Amino acid sequence: MWVAKIWKKIDIREFGSKNAGLTNVFRVLGWKPAIPVVVVDLLKGMLAPYIAMQLAPGNTWLPLVAGLLAIFGHSFTCLAGFRGGKGVLTALGVFCTLSPVPALLSLAVWLAFTFFSGYVSLGSIAGCLMLGLGLTAGYFQFPYVSTFISKVHPGLLLTGWVVALFVIVKHMSNIKRLLNGTENGFKKRKPKGKVK
Repeated sequence: MWVAKIWKKIDIREFGSKNAGLTNVFRVLGWKPAIPVVVVDLLKGMLAPYIAMQLAPGNTWLPLVAGLLAIFGHSFTCLAGFRGGKGVLTALGVFCTLSPVPALLSLAVWLAFTFFSGYVSLGSIAGCLMLGLGLTAGYFQFPYVSTFISKVHPGLLLTGWVVALFVIVKHMSNIKRLLNGTENGFKKRKPKGKVK
């Protein structure tokens, strides 16, 4: 919202998909204003658990709570009438700090699904599922997994699935449009409402 107001003096929630997230900013305003959105959303996700780790070394729960608060605060921000983004980038930032390998695997899945399908929403859903599965693999330490993913404790596993399901639920309207064949994709004509 702040980027759109500074860049074009508009409320991004009145254009495109009417969402205050990265995808809508990119579609409506272009790639240049999308860059600060990526940076800020990722950093706030990464910094919340990191600061908690510094404040309470050895405490396994405080970073999880800080990460959840960053994601929920992003999605239901009191600074924008409790209408924020869907939390994908902020969640990625949180888990890049808490468990980097599953986070990077989910990013790879997001990139692959988004590129080959043309739908950011489908990539986001697939990435969330990969995050949960990656953390599950780390928790159970399946064969060969321990080489890449360090042991995941139960709180991190639970938090990962809560966040994954939360983000997927936030995409319910996208899921309905995907099933109906009406979802806006990058391989289709851009939606009306683009600001010049």
